Amino acid sequence: MAVSGSGPRRFAVRAALGLLAAVALVGCTDEPAPSESSPATAGPGPAPPSASAPAPSASAGTGADGAASPGSTGAAAPPGGTGCAATGAAVPDGAASAPTVDLDGDGAPDALWLSAGVPRILGVRTHSGAVFSVEFSSGAPQAARAQGQRLADGSAIILLDTGRAVPLYAVVDCAIVPTRNVQGHQYTFDLGFTGYGTGVSCEDVGKGLQLVGWNATSATGDRFEVTRTPIELADHGARATNGPTTTVARGVPVDDSAVTAAHGVSCDGAPPPVVEP
Repeated sequence: MAVSGSGPRRFAVRAALGLLAAVALVGCTDEPAPSESSPATAGPGPAPPSASAPAPSASAGTGADGAASPGSTGAAAPPGGTGCAATGAAVPDGAASAPTVDLDGDGAPDALWLSAGVPRILGVRTHSGAVFSVEFSSGAPQAARAQGQRLADGSAIILLDTGRAVPLYAVVDCAIVPTRNVQGHQYTFDLGFTGYGTGVSCEDVGKGLQLVGWNATSATGDRFEVTRTPIELADHGARATNGPTTTVARGVPVDDSAVTAAHGVSCDGAPPPVVEP
């Protein structure tokens, strides 16, 4: 008997034809495969160890899909967890900006921004006026989207949806840092293009709000198995490992709510994402 759930709300849901296309495209994309702890990796359970998983780029524009390049900038955090001191820097002209949750720990909402043009930059502007950022690259044609949230463990995270993958970042000591997997590479959620996963969400699966990787797979194209994997964070979100994978549904059709829930990117309680101009 098929078991399904209602699934989290999502701002990007793949339609039925899109789901089937994603299955057909696995292994045919030019995006690099995520490494061991990326769910699908990150989505749905530990992927096989990957010695060839791409390391973060050595220069802007040459990294994995959405992966951080070395040019990360940050502001010194004042003592006492009172947030980040103003830096005097400004958000670049033409950048898109949107409100987000408190990312620097001062209790006030902050803002996420994405630059226009090249280099592609993901940034934060705190309520106090601190501005810090990191460059990223992606081979996907879609405009990137960024969404922030503070999880139950206290980690302040940013999901950067580049269309094919979702690299994970954390705000630590007034800087945006790429979250590392067990191999030292950036933890990246797959969106159905490398075969490791189909989506990511932030939701409560027993330990309060946390990251969850999803994977909807089908051997026939008309019946799906859906699994979810909670992601365990450490060092304020700077490190991530996969938790135990749970099967949510078996033998369900493409229009089942569990399959729909397993595709896309969402984060319960988070403001809408900022979209790259």
